[in-house]
Amino acid sequence: MCTGLRFTDDQGNLYFGRNLDVGQDYGEGVIITPRNYPLPYKFLDDTKTKKAVIGMGIVVDGYPSYFDCFNEDGLGIAGLNFPHFAKFSDGPIDGKINLASYEIMLWVTQNFTKVSDVKDALKNVNLVNEAINSSFEVAPLHWIISDKDEAIIVEVSKQYGMKVFEDKLGVLTNSPDFNWHLTNLGNYTGLDPHDASAQSWNGQKVAPWGVGTGSLGLPGDSIPADRFVKAAYLNVNYPTVKGEKANVAKFFNILKSVAMIKGSVVNNQGNDEYTVYSACYSAATKTYYCNFENDFELKTYKLDDETMNADKLITY
Repeated sequence: MCTGLRFTDDQGNLYFGRNLDVGQDYGEGVIITPRNYPLPYKFLDDTKTKKAVIGMGIVVDGYPSYFDCFNEDGLGIAGLNFPHFAKFSDGPIDGKINLASYEIMLWVTQNFTKVSDVKDALKNVNLVNEAINSSFEVAPLHWIISDKDEAIIVEVSKQYGMKVFEDKLGVLTNSPDFNWHLTNLGNYTGLDPHDASAQSWNGQKVAPWGVGTGSLGLPGDSIPADRFVKAAYLNVNYPTVKGEKANVAKFFNILKSVAMIKGSVVNNQGNDEYTVYSACYSAATKTYYCNFENDFELKTYKLDDETMNADKLITY
């Protein structure tokens, strides 16, 4: 389970990131893939990276397998769990751009600078049910892709095939599908950040007891539907702040409000599901901020001339 988030500040600068909520430790860390790094594909010709990329993930046989990543031009993508719904193609299709589903992260960040161009290209993409190697299963994911101007959700499901949605809310969680989450928001149109006012019920004064009464009914549990509602509500109502420090704090405040605390959720395998890390990328400064469940110190990593032109993967 996971929560993705994005917004722009008063200057139009993008902040984009996510919580990773899982029931195990993958040994993840921050990875910088420099320019001119070998980039193999399952069905396309192998190539080399054209744009430097930073994000969180694991390295598999020299391949940077990202959970979320961002290129030097400010385009980002995050993959979130989409169980029971994700259904990728059984094999390549002639005339299509055939990608193993795990390859979409680097394909997007290597070939595009704007979401609008990604949307056009996706019309000819076929995502194939192919794992990175025999030690891994295919992850049932959907993706949020963002630049400073817009965000989209990409889902490939059993029922609809590939669908691309505009994400004006800047939020994504997990199953059901994105359109369901948008419909579900209609159950919460009575929420208001302002306190409720006193009323008269047949002459009896009925008054709220304290602050927060306008948000009575705002979900607080960990299911995807309720994390979606809460993150969307906070994202739209959080006041505008100025400067990178304040906007990064805003970002983590929202993410922490929907974090899954260890011990609160135990999955069917008997493992704790919890927020392993939270991350935010600032496109303006090319800075990746993150902290972890067992280390709340905010860590920072940057794309700069040295890291973007390194001669190997940089891992932290």
